[in-house]
Amino acid sequence: MIEAVIFDMDGLLIDSEPVWDKARSLMAAEAGKTWNKDDHKAVMGVSTNEWVAYMIERLELEMAPEAVEQHIVAQMVALYKEQIPYLPGAVAAVRLSATHHVTGLASGSPRGLIDTVTGDEALDGKFRVIVSGDQVAHGKPEPDIYLATAGQMGVKPENCVCVEDSGNGILAGKNAGMKVIAVPDPRYAPPAEKLNLADVTIASLADFDLPLLQRLAST
Repeated sequence: MIEAVIFDMDGLLIDSEPVWDKARSLMAAEAGKTWNKDDHKAVMGVSTNEWVAYMIERLELEMAPEAVEQHIVAQMVALYKEQIPYLPGAVAAVRLSATHHVTGLASGSPRGLIDTVTGDEALDGKFRVIVSGDQVAHGKPEPDIYLATAGQMGVKPENCVCVEDSGNGILAGKNAGMKVIAVPDPRYAPPAEKLNLADVTIASLADFDLPLLQRLAST
């Protein structure tokens, strides 16, 4: 039985990766460094502590972790307040889920960014539970964030579906014992060995519907 649906945020609900990449590239340029595709992939789907530590080491920054986070997040919030870049079908998928199931959000993004997005009129009040990566010990691909979200919902992990775009996210959902719907972005597609772990893969959230959840419940 499917009782709950848990959505990731970055790269799934919002087209955040180009914005993150821009913010990090600008910071790298300020440090006299370059930020490449390998760097971008290395920090996709990880917790705030992990990407901040990566940036400090990679860019040889002489800044406190809190200062690096604040610098990047401030740029992101400013851009989101101008316009939140929802991906196709994202708002409709969340609203459909919230109408029929307990619905949560499990994101590695800093809480300030999560609150900016979930507080937007399009999504406000749709998530019963919201957990950020900063609230758990280990980021994706460890299952901590999904287990914490399910626990706050009062739903067993095996009765949850998580919806993810990244390889680390898919692994986190499977490691938590949940069904996983993968919605990979072709620009940043997960490796085949990770994508193939998902229970089902769809092209976009425009393909998310109740019959899909019913099919997952029967597998």
